[in-house]
Amino acid sequence: MKRFFTLTVGLLLLIFCHAQEKTDAMLFGDVKSVTTKEHIPFVSIIVKGTTMGTTADGSGHYKLANLPVGKCVIVARALGYKTLEREVVMEQGKAVQLFFELEDDMLNLEQVVVTGTRTQHYVKDVPVRTEVITAKSLESKNACNLYQALEGTPGIRVENQCQYCNFTMVRMQGLGGEHTQVLIDGQPMYSGLAGVYGLQQLSTLDIGRIEVVKGAGSALYGSSAVAGAINIVTKEPSMAPSTLVDVQMGNYKSNRYNISSSLRNERGNVGLNVYAQRMSDGAIDETGTGLSRSEVLKKDGVSDRVETNLTNAGFSLFIDNPFSSNEKLRIRGKSVFEKRQGGTITDDYYKNPLTDGTEGITTDRYEADLNYTKSFAGNSELNFMFGYVNHSREATNDSFLGDYMATHQDSAPDVRNMRPYLADEYSLTSTLSLSKKIGGHNVLVGVQGFYDNLKESGMYVVVDPASSFVGEAYRSNAKKSAREFGAFLQDEWSIGEKLMVVPGIRCDYHKSGEEYTTDRQVFSASAFPETDFEQTSVSPRLAIKYKLSDKFTFRANAGTGFRAPYGFSEDLHLCSGSPRVWKSSDLDPETSVSYNFSADYYGRAMRVSVNLFRTDLKDKIGFTDADANVSAMGYNYQWKNIDDAFVQGVELSAMASISRHFDFGVDLTYNQGEYKNVREDWVGTSYEKDSKYISRFPAITGNLKLEYSPNTWVFSLIGSYQGEMYIDYYNEEVDPLVGDQSKIKKTDGFMLFNARVAKTIRGVKLYAGVNNILGYVQTEKHLDDAAFMYAPVYGTTFYGGVAIEILH
Repeated sequence: MKRFFTLTVGLLLLIFCHAQEKTDAMLFGDVKSVTTKEHIPFVSIIVKGTTMGTTADGSGHYKLANLPVGKCVIVARALGYKTLEREVVMEQGKAVQLFFELEDDMLNLEQVVVTGTRTQHYVKDVPVRTEVITAKSLESKNACNLYQALEGTPGIRVENQCQYCNFTMVRMQGLGGEHTQVLIDGQPMYSGLAGVYGLQQLSTLDIGRIEVVKGAGSALYGSSAVAGAINIVTKEPSMAPSTLVDVQMGNYKSNRYNISSSLRNERGNVGLNVYAQRMSDGAIDETGTGLSRSEVLKKDGVSDRVETNLTNAGFSLFIDNPFSSNEKLRIRGKSVFEKRQGGTITDDYYKNPLTDGTEGITTDRYEADLNYTKSFAGNSELNFMFGYVNHSREATNDSFLGDYMATHQDSAPDVRNMRPYLADEYSLTSTLSLSKKIGGHNVLVGVQGFYDNLKESGMYVVVDPASSFVGEAYRSNAKKSAREFGAFLQDEWSIGEKLMVVPGIRCDYHKSGEEYTTDRQVFSASAFPETDFEQTSVSPRLAIKYKLSDKFTFRANAGTGFRAPYGFSEDLHLCSGSPRVWKSSDLDPETSVSYNFSADYYGRAMRVSVNLFRTDLKDKIGFTDADANVSAMGYNYQWKNIDDAFVQGVELSAMASISRHFDFGVDLTYNQGEYKNVREDWVGTSYEKDSKYISRFPAITGNLKLEYSPNTWVFSLIGSYQGEMYIDYYNEEVDPLVGDQSKIKKTDGFMLFNARVAKTIRGVKLYAGVNNILGYVQTEKHLDDAAFMYAPVYGTTFYGGVAIEILH
């Protein structure tokens, strides 16, 4: 790693020192709005076909020196405005004035997206429906991490899954995080251990935009893209050197410190982004166990929000034409360090990581990737990407302590025998693709490889009273690995100006296995059985786009997906590193068929969309208690192909710019999700009928956004509605007098509101905000089932900050 950074810095210095040829041909001018005639600050000014460019200053003025002599095409580009190109003739030693007036692009319809087809399209022209979360939207949400960034996106629900450690998950159209492929610049570098806490650990500081594609994406992205794909597109360096410093503080010791800097060399062909972020959140205790709001609002001394300290740092190096013409090279590196602690906060009891009711997790993550693109004559483009991730975790909780005391007459184990859960994962991914335009066809062909290796260890106790080894403490070691190789083919076929048909297919080979060993015998057999999975899947997809007119576009998309039985979140969260969870080698992968149909209206200041979706899931894998024969092998839980299921619904959304300074957005989604049969563990109970409904899938969700931005002010109000849904409660601490109180609860609908205000004064932005304005919390809470969370468990939070951007 040190050698990698040394070579990178050396290469950077060498290229930055390479001087540009001086022509003394100068271009200067300003950029205004064609509507208001006011100057537009920070517009990108680029010399088309070259790497030269700059950024207008805060007053909307710009200048460029040493331009090429002769005809030049100058491009002015800014978020929220239509791109404009102007031609000028430059002469050596002379200055030319050039003034731009940009038209509003209020709905960002000229935003370029790549996720739906792996090729570039304007968002209004892409054949596979794509939704974009822009950098401006991230700011208005005050989104510091990916979890906050995805909140309020139609068809997406982010949720907290554990009160003790705040494990989070993203659900897309009712399907869990295990069915959604999270990509970084189009590559699957977010997997395994990152799937447990990664949503809160991935900073938005280096995110340029987020693209969301719903429906089966396996035809392009492989395993786990059953529900769709979320692609994090990182920032490119600005055309002019700049530095942003942002300091934010809030109640409950919620503090943020951000710094980022961007620069290019004089020729403009080398750019660098560097950034660092420090975030800290204090533990919160506002609610406790109860069956009503009045009971829940009593503090219980247990953390509702865990204490966290997170540090993100990284860089992105962009080089145009590094070896020859028409080339682009990007090298990116990133590190994440986080420590989170939760549990009994009275007298700082949770600070001792080995106490009962306590969880402590330390994460170290390092990423590095390289992306090379070469364009050839004849409209061909070659792309190669290679990525490496190392993710380590050290965790403590009271599982070992509790199990030991329960089997040893409440006596505690020798502290010298207590160990944290340790995990170390590294993964490699690589993609090679070639696209070529042939007449009305744009053909894409590619191959992709993925390798993952995970080693875990932890301390456990045999708790089965029927076992002759009951009470035996042992150390478990796990080795897990996966190899995947895929090849994909796609054709974007333009049939006239209105119709585009995009067939695609991908073939994947998956092989994975798990092996457990223990430091002593803990069941009748001499060793735990190994598991091995091998699967070949073929995933076709067909997308059709019909452009009825400049304002109306229809899209249809059908495709298949699959999910290999590897890297389940419950293995890495609930039962980390233990041989407690049995996965039979006969376990079938989940497969799916998805259908989407959408109609979009694109007006000058309004966009209205309707999207119908359905996904049929076959052989859905579920987490259950171990069967008798599996329990006899030493396992407590098992994964099973529990049933077939479906999710379906309709999304309605509208965006409008009521005036130059007032934007409005609203969306509403109607959902339905059911298993084919009632779930086995609820048969014979009063909740048997309700068990057919997919848990944590609200019948209705909706979002509202209002933004008013007069001059240097920005006022934002965001509301989100979550309708009724079903959620399981498993009563782990059964009272012998009352019996098992496990149930399926149908929750009430509720709405949350967040607000933010910002004022810019000469490059200094002052801002403040409030989240969960009405202080809503869930009205029922149980500590013995930490996953019983369906709404906020603490109330209103406040923050305020100052951001300073310096143009060098």
